[in-house]
Amino acid sequence: MNDSEAATGNWERRWHPLLEQWVIIAANTTARPWSGLTAERKVEVQPAHDANCYLCPGVTRANGEVNPDYIGPRAMDNDFPSLAVHAPRPNGGSDSLLRREAALGRCRVLCWSEQHNVTLPDLSIEQMRKVVDLWCEEHKTLSADPAIKQVLVFENKGVEVGASNLHPHGQIYAYPFVTDHGRRMRGSQTKYAAENNNQSLLGDLLVHPDCAANLVEQSSHCSVIVPFSARFSYETWIIPHRKVAMISDLTDEELTDLAGVYQRQARRYDGLFQRSAPNITLLHNAPCDNSAENEHWHFHIAMQPPLRDLEKVKFLAGAEAGSNNIVNPLQPEIAAEQLRNCVIHS
Repeated sequence: MNDSEAATGNWERRWHPLLEQWVIIAANTTARPWSGLTAERKVEVQPAHDANCYLCPGVTRANGEVNPDYIGPRAMDNDFPSLAVHAPRPNGGSDSLLRREAALGRCRVLCWSEQHNVTLPDLSIEQMRKVVDLWCEEHKTLSADPAIKQVLVFENKGVEVGASNLHPHGQIYAYPFVTDHGRRMRGSQTKYAAENNNQSLLGDLLVHPDCAANLVEQSSHCSVIVPFSARFSYETWIIPHRKVAMISDLTDEELTDLAGVYQRQARRYDGLFQRSAPNITLLHNAPCDNSAENEHWHFHIAMQPPLRDLEKVKFLAGAEAGSNNIVNPLQPEIAAEQLRNCVIHS
């Protein structure tokens, strides 16, 4: 490493305070020759309604039910769930080396719109707010079930992240246990609060003087940052200024602000990647297992595009799969600058 790379942070390891693990920033690797797989930038025009799409209005789904002629966002049970209340109960399971339990829980599908060709960036702000309301309603309902310990609302957008249906939609997994990331994030935030006069880890990160270059947008109630220890090249976090544990704890005014901030960030990605950008969105709500440690949780949204540039997909390589320590080929501060400079098209 030369002195300039050391000074700018192009090549170093950074501590991820939420997951309590090292992230390797290796921007020096972007100059290496590339003959691997590239992502196509072609734009495929989708119809407003697809009679073969199980999520469109009036279509018969795989389970035989006919979708109503709905308008706006809509939630339904997943026809092919990974977790379900009717999951089979396995026999045995007392062996500590061969432990198994039923895959109980709920899986839901959230259609953003009745239109097959309308993504979240395409919605009006009024329609986007209805989507946010659906996030709140579904999370509140599922987290009230005593059998559910954590609810994850998410979106897999684009074939690059494995979306199996092109109708823009999100999903919900309601788990009967606290997830691995849930345990890590809760533990780190609880520890930080105990060591820092009950302060919020994410709240302090937002106002840290050395993180000003990571800021993408600051609105009335939320800020968008590329985290200092970003695991993905253009990862961003949307963090409410007021610490709440769950999205449903936000006020009406805060939710409207969140809707606008989210949509502007999604549009930045579309502008940056010059197409309807692939992305994974994760709503990080506190677990709902009644742990006293949940009070230290700071709700936020993570957005993780899989692209490292216009044409290259960031794959999980052998070293990362073997170590669980991600290599990010782009310095987060440079990513934040690029996102700040993006023209947002409405």
